[in-house]
Amino acid sequence: MGPVARGAGPAAGRDAFRRSAGTRGLDHTTIARRLEGFERDLGAPLFERGPEGFSATPLGEEVLAAAERMEGEIIGLLRRLDGAAGGLTGLVRLTATPHVASSLLAPALGGFLRAHPGLQIELVGDSRSLDLSRREADLAVRMSRPEVPGLVARRLGEIAFACYAAADDPRPFEAQSFLAYEEVSGSSPLQRYLAALVPPERMVLRANMMQTLLEAARAGLGCAVLSCFAGERDPALRRVPAPRAMPPVTLWLLYHEDLRRSPRLRAAVAFVDEVIAANRAALLPPGFPPDPA
Repeated sequence: MGPVARGAGPAAGRDAFRRSAGTRGLDHTTIARRLEGFERDLGAPLFERGPEGFSATPLGEEVLAAAERMEGEIIGLLRRLDGAAGGLTGLVRLTATPHVASSLLAPALGGFLRAHPGLQIELVGDSRSLDLSRREADLAVRMSRPEVPGLVARRLGEIAFACYAAADDPRPFEAQSFLAYEEVSGSSPLQRYLAALVPPERMVLRANMMQTLLEAARAGLGCAVLSCFAGERDPALRRVPAPRAMPPVTLWLLYHEDLRRSPRLRAAVAFVDEVIAANRAALLPPGFPPDPA
């Protein structure tokens, strides 16, 4: 399928249409122009334009389904070629949550890259679960195990979380204001933990990154659920005993089975294993979880 079809992509609605433009580095006008040209070539409309945007016609649904199958086959072939490639050269895309990427993995990369001068690392700190099957990343460190066919999931260890406030903030848990993650009612274990202990009206700040909440806690805005890896080593923070401790969260290492034999991937897996092993006591401090307040 030609560039017009690739420009349209698997966009089956107005939100997907916008994403199609953004992920390909094209503006919406360019995508719409390519789509119109493709429809002229076919002699039939693929999308209906309405007040709220685009919706796929029955023919459009068929074309998009075929394009997605073709895309999947091409992505699978490229992934298998990567897995068969020899030598410790090339790019490895490693993704983790922003906190794990910046605080745990990034500081350790110097020694790894010196030991493997032919490798390059793309370290993506993202709270979203990037699609390993579509090669959005080669390797992921996550706090949940996805049930996705074709992925290898291995338990790395555990990471502990607790409530922290500024070291000069003497308020007990019951008197604190709270700094929360976005979508407090969501599925994240951190969100669920705090939502079960604190009513929404006591949450004075919501943010999507742990580093933001850490800085806000250090500034005295209130109490946040942070990793013990960050909180225990920061002299500007103190742990605030909570009515109930949060259970440790399992860290998972994920990659696609097609890359199992890739020398690049295996070197990156060994790097992650070494980093976790070197920081195991900091990730899960002795005696955790602490006694409740």
